[in-house]
Amino acid sequence: MRKSIIVYINGVRHELEGKAAFETVANYLRYTKGLTGTKVVCSEGDCGACTVLLSRFDGEKMGRVRTINSCISFMYLLDRCHLITVEGLKKVDHLHPVQEAMMKHHGAQCGYCTPGIVCSLASMTEDAINDHIEIDDKKVKNYLTGNLCRCTGYEPIIKAGVATDLEKVSTFSSLYGHAEMVKEFKELSSVDVAIESQNKKVFLPHSYQALFQHGNHANMKVTSGATDLGVLVNKGKIDLQEIVSLNNIQESYQIEDSSKEIIIGAKASLTDVEKACEKDFPEFSKKLHVFASPQIKNKGTLVGNLVNASPIGDTIPFLRVSGAKVVLHNGTNSRTIAIDDFFLGGYKELDLKDDEIVTKIILPKNNYEFKLYKVSIRKDLDISSVSMAIAYKMDGDIFTDFKIGIGGVGPTVMRISSIEKAIIGTTLDQNTFKKVAKLLDTEIKPLSDIRGSSDYRKLLSHNLLLKFCDEVIVESGKTLSEASV
Repeated sequence: MRKSIIVYINGVRHELEGKAAFETVANYLRYTKGLTGTKVVCSEGDCGACTVLLSRFDGEKMGRVRTINSCISFMYLLDRCHLITVEGLKKVDHLHPVQEAMMKHHGAQCGYCTPGIVCSLASMTEDAINDHIEIDDKKVKNYLTGNLCRCTGYEPIIKAGVATDLEKVSTFSSLYGHAEMVKEFKELSSVDVAIESQNKKVFLPHSYQALFQHGNHANMKVTSGATDLGVLVNKGKIDLQEIVSLNNIQESYQIEDSSKEIIIGAKASLTDVEKACEKDFPEFSKKLHVFASPQIKNKGTLVGNLVNASPIGDTIPFLRVSGAKVVLHNGTNSRTIAIDDFFLGGYKELDLKDDEIVTKIILPKNNYEFKLYKVSIRKDLDISSVSMAIAYKMDGDIFTDFKIGIGGVGPTVMRISSIEKAIIGTTLDQNTFKKVAKLLDTEIKPLSDIRGSSDYRKLLSHNLLLKFCDEVIVESGKTLSEASV
């Protein structure tokens, strides 16, 4: 059992124990190590000023470098990782080509957001080299989705990203030799970590077996990506005192893809899930693309979003209509239940016993077509007012199967069985959907809050159902006027 975490920062080994392990990454960098290039503004993972680069040991080698928000991450989550800050981007006496391009194109004014932007663009160049892709305006904008600039304006920043000379870019594996850290991390792979400081405890098991052998964890908060928890801690809403992190369980990162299903581990990032679903669930993959910033998706997980069980959780409507299954384990027994049985109907009420954790989500490949909708104030990186997922099968113009899930209209993401029964067996027809949509008036009971009134959410749900009908009509080759006869 280790009582410290081992992390490399800009190629230098650091061993943290006690209080230091519980600090946010941003605070540790700024106030303990004096690496003040990393800024903190929102403390919520929204603005990207705190962006740093992280490479995680995958059991054999250091994984791909990805961006994360350091303000909502904790140092104990960085065990067996290599962290690169804006100070670590340059060689001994040369700036990173991204930094040079930002200077040349006047990509900074106050400079507060600049280090995070530079880190995001540096990750873009790394991916461009590894994946042999060209950088254009769209690519730059995608990588900067999680970075907010308040005064410069994005035009010069985008120009700097496009103008970065990839031939001058040194990959991080060449800039920092990984041999030393890989050797040490391999030796640590089968060792658990337990750290205490004052009233705080964190346990990082190396396997699920070790997790359950550790004893009763019913009173401990089991974390996956902790992107939501990080915000709550920063804002003083909760105080995480006893924590179990799945961070060092290598099998939890796995995604298994077969002809029948995709099995997604508890620590598989939303970034990896998005890529894994591109072929078989393209609608879901597209929704994940605008679900959150790269920094959030690189840490956040599908299992974490599920277990958080927010009634406006963006992935849950899809999971509820896809026929997904949830795998739960208590150290002795494993059980697999249907997603609809996992949700018990009340606010965050789940069929999850105190001694169980969710280890996997199974997405069956059952040949449904999907339509996914999200209405929010912003297109990207925003909490939904209403979200809707529809899974359906058709034989010609006849619906042979139909499932609908709606978020933001009740204490949990809801399946509307009355609408499902009313649609199955009917013809694709606008008048039918107009009649069926009226059932929502009594089936949903949304609350009014800052993101929309109850009446507004009812209207959105009604209109999204009609939008689905119109889209399927157009895709079938008919005109809307023909389908309304």
